[in-house]
This record gives sequence, C-alpha cells and structure tokens, in this order.
Amino acid sequence: MRIAIFVVTFMLLQGCNLGWKGMKTVDVSSLESNGYPALSSNTTGRPLSSVEGQEPENISVNDEHYIIHSGDELSIKFFFNPELNEENLIVRPDGYISLQLVHEVKAANLTPLQLKQLLEKKYVGQLKNPEIAVIVRSVRAPYRIYVDGQVRTPGEYEIVGSLSVLQAIARAGGMMQDTAKTSDVKVIRRDQDGQAFVINVDLDSALNGGDLSQDIRLLPYDFVYVPRSFW
Repeated sequence: MRIAIFVVTFMLLQGCNLGWKGMKTVDVSSLESNGYPALSSNTTGRPLSSVEGQEPENISVNDEHYIIHSGDELSIKFFFNPELNEENLIVRPDGYISLQLVHEVKAANLTPLQLKQLLEKKYVGQLKNPEIAVIVRSVRAPYRIYVDGQVRTPGEYEIVGSLSVLQAIARAGGMMQDTAKTSDVKVIRRDQDGQAFVINVDLDSALNGGDLSQDIRLLPYDFVYVPRSFW
C-alpha cells in the first residue's frame, strides 16, 4: 500500500502544474496545530490512524537476531532483583533507554542478546548476581516520508521522531541550488478522510526571512516535492 501511494503520487507530480489540479491547496498559515486545515462540514474527522495505509503496525518479535530500533517496546527482567524489572519500556528516538542504577543505556542497533550482555556488565558491582533477560515485546513499524523533485537523492525515508521539511530535504542530500524553486515547495498530505491536499511551503522565507513557521513538521506518508525553477 505504501509503495502504491508513492508511485501514484510520483506519477501525479510529473508535469508539476498538471499535478495540482483537482487537489485542495492551502498555505501554511491555514494549518491548525494538528497539521491539517480546519475541518469542513462534510468531514468525518476520523483520526489519522483510521486512514487506509497509515496505521502503525505492532509486531511481536522472537528472532534472536533481531536488531533493536527506536520505538521498539522492551521488557527487562532481573531474575534475582524483580524490583528493578521494567515493562513497556520504549526505546527513545535517540536509541537510549533509562534504567534504575545504571541510568542511560544505548539499546538501538543491538540484538536482545547483545543488550542483555551489556546490561549484565553494567550491573556488575551494583547487583550481586545480575542475571537479566531482554524481551522485545513489539516493534513499531517505521513511518515513511517521500522526497522528490530538485533534490540530490530523491526517494523514501524513515521518520525517526520528529522531522521537518528542511530536515527531510537535507536527508535527501539537499536541494539543487541552481534549479530548485525554494519559494514554492509542495507537501502532499492526506486529510482526516484520506483525501490528498497540497500545502504550499515557502522555504525562502524560512531560510532567508527567518519565518520558521514555513518549515512545517511532517506527518507519516507526507510527500515533499521541490519544483524546478525556470528563471
């Protein structure tokens, strides 16, 4: 479904101006704090999670070779010190988890076994017999955004935590300085009813005029398009 959305949107954008016909277009100033325009009278107001293709997935993990990522939910079990047990422990966007006695520990990019071994080393001196189990309870599938147009490496990118338009473009290698029309960047988003609409983003104002409100935060499955300047 996600790839289909990407392909359809990519085809829609070819020819640029033709791509916007039939879509509602709004300016950044028209967005509410949730990232959507004000609800119209015929809008059901369903939350984003109910729109097809935009649901987060929770997947149980039993593979000992699985690599822990930000957003994963862990349980940490202390066999001889159950008062230290941690349930529903979410790996933060920076990859760390917080535990009693040893405080901050980097969990991301480790297997459960590697994290278990790391924790047992850290708790030596703190506990008499630090025997620990690490269980991955669920995996939150990463959200995606898409960047195309006058950027160096267009494509699909994961959202880890919060991501703005400029940050997404930077992740795509930055804009083509001689050809990018930075005053008319487009963000295609689906509203609460799943209907696509276009947000006009003036990155010139953000970069040169100090209007950082133009550098909006992206939502899952947003499509960022940097058009070509013909001047």
